[in-house]
Amino acid sequence: MSPLFWLESHRGRYTVVRWLFPRLLAAIYLIAFASWGVQYDGLVGENGILPTKSLMENIHAYEAREHTSLFWQMPSVFHWHYTDAFAHGVLTACCVLCVLVMAGVAQGPLLALLWFGYLSFATTGDIFMGYQWDALLLEAGFLALFLAPWRLWAWRSPAEPPRGSIFLLHWLLFRLMFLSGYVKIGGGDLPWHDMTALLYHYETQPLPNGLSWFIHHAPRWFHVASCWIMYVIELALPFAIFLGRWGRLVAALGFLGLMVMISATGNYNFFDLLTGLMAITLLDDRWWPQRLRTWLRISAESPRPTFKHWTQWPALAAVLPVVLVTLLAADSFLAGRIRDYKPLLPAGLHEKLDAPAARTRSFNAYGLFQDMTEERPEVILEVSDDGALFLPLEFKYKPGDPARRPPFIAPHQPRLDWQMWFAALYPGYDPQRDANPNSPMHWFGQFCTALLQHKQPVWALLEPPPFPVEKITHIRARLYRYHFTLPEVRKVSGDWWEREPVGSFCGTMSLRARGR
Repeated sequence: MSPLFWLESHRGRYTVVRWLFPRLLAAIYLIAFASWGVQYDGLVGENGILPTKSLMENIHAYEAREHTSLFWQMPSVFHWHYTDAFAHGVLTACCVLCVLVMAGVAQGPLLALLWFGYLSFATTGDIFMGYQWDALLLEAGFLALFLAPWRLWAWRSPAEPPRGSIFLLHWLLFRLMFLSGYVKIGGGDLPWHDMTALLYHYETQPLPNGLSWFIHHAPRWFHVASCWIMYVIELALPFAIFLGRWGRLVAALGFLGLMVMISATGNYNFFDLLTGLMAITLLDDRWWPQRLRTWLRISAESPRPTFKHWTQWPALAAVLPVVLVTLLAADSFLAGRIRDYKPLLPAGLHEKLDAPAARTRSFNAYGLFQDMTEERPEVILEVSDDGALFLPLEFKYKPGDPARRPPFIAPHQPRLDWQMWFAALYPGYDPQRDANPNSPMHWFGQFCTALLQHKQPVWALLEPPPFPVEKITHIRARLYRYHFTLPEVRKVSGDWWEREPVGSFCGTMSLRARGR
């Protein structure tokens, strides 16, 4: 079937979307850059956990030794220059560009700069920038280049967008939702199969909020019904995207409803905002209020550009390559996630295109929440100034003190707190095994070392310690199992959590023990 058929199925006018999408995307970019900026020094600054400066020095040393360039393997503005001050300058500049895009200034060129700016930080952010929503933002940002106006000023009277650009955004939304549902049902995880996953989700998700406790205690039938509804939204509604404007309306409402529920019951940074923005691209002009269309000076009588018009060419030319590369990404992704799944596309295509596409982080596959964690292990750090008396060290956002209410922090993402959730799922920290930079727990050792070295940017990511920072000489980690308290227990104690010790996560660490 001709690709033009699918483009014709999206033939409604999307002039309002063309006006809204670049501005709202820039607002999400602004949130992402600001959130990364306030924790940058502690995570990857020169005195952070995984310094970008060290990464770039290693890259330049390799380039000099091998007489080659690694720019295309790790595309980043920091290939040309790096200091912490320069990195913060780039962050500030990107925030300014976001405001300019929201004001309608040179949206196409500035969105291209924002895409490369975020790619620069994602490439050098190591494990702290490896989340699926970072990839989703980059892919949406790349596709926005085909939708946004490429003129100096675009305030009102927007022109109709290229039809191919709308199709590409809808294709991204289809893949995001459908793959997220498919990996749950096809991944073999029992709680997703017997519809009990949401009995655990609100308690075991990375960073619950204050409403999570209440929803967790809803009746069993509510969680089972919610699971069925989620499957309908993620597995059936994506196909409605290609069933005309009424199908797209139903899909948009379903996706938006799911994002509202996710946002209300957990801290998922800008993911739900970005997915909600993708969902509103399904709404053609006729679904928007007449008052808005009048204010934007959108006329339904204006002639529509045909496929032969030059403004349609860039997006049309991108459709087939983007579809092909994203199908390859999905094929590889499912082969690694679904048991007995064998790649459907030719191995030669994978060999030629997978690696170059992966470097841009803009042609992705998605599969959120494939495995449901049924228990909540938590790593609790303890510090000491003498090696004898250890007291707990509190993080700002993740569960620790059972009496502390889970906070509302979205759309900010405290990436260290998120990473501690993943750390608790590993079988402890082994200094010998995890000294390897390729180990998924290498960062944890670097984190503890930075604390013992009294690096202030790293300590700034945590609550004030029980001892003066400069006197802390020892650190260890204990593993606990956390559960939400029952309503009758919380009514008496006021605690949101109850916990029980599981054992040691890592033994005592001290720089003195290493001869320091």
